[in-house]
Amino acid sequence: MASETGSGTEFNAQEHMARLKPGVVLLARDMADPNFNATAVLVCQHGSEGSYGLVLNRPSHMPLSEVFDKPPAWAGDAARKQRIYIGGPVQPEELQILQVTTAPVPGSYIVAPEVYLGGYWGDLKDILDLDPQTIRLFLGYSGWGAEQLAREVLAQAWEVWTVDIKKLLLGPESTWLGGIGQFKDYLASL
Repeated sequence: MASETGSGTEFNAQEHMARLKPGVVLLARDMADPNFNATAVLVCQHGSEGSYGLVLNRPSHMPLSEVFDKPPAWAGDAARKQRIYIGGPVQPEELQILQVTTAPVPGSYIVAPEVYLGGYWGDLKDILDLDPQTIRLFLGYSGWGAEQLAREVLAQAWEVWTVDIKKLLLGPESTWLGGIGQFKDYLASL
């Protein structure tokens, strides 16, 4: 069930808090912080020590061939439709891998049913040989200390949406890029 905020109802911070867990989507509400203004963040981990997420709607404008020190020759292939997203302001040089699969790589973490984060990959070619529809690449991540995200939700900085993450990730990528209003409409349709 998706959040009802935006359908004319008043924001209820306690209801949003009750939904806060791995596998939900956060939608920024009038954030002053430029790192998170108008963002949608997938919460990948959430617990007593803090939270970890990936910004879904901030594509990098760098081509794939410029992101890696020694990319394969085919990484510059214009036919390859693999976008890289800015996952957040923490460790922006680190690659984060989100995969939709029934056979995750060893060492990956489950985010939602059939959606996994990270893992032990042999090399870059193993990652980039996968179907671009089933994998999302991010540079950096979003992180919160213990109870920080909960405090931000209570302060009404974030809406917490419970949606089918697999459907979200396999859906049209264009819905991620049309602004937060379009993203919210898409979430409501899932």
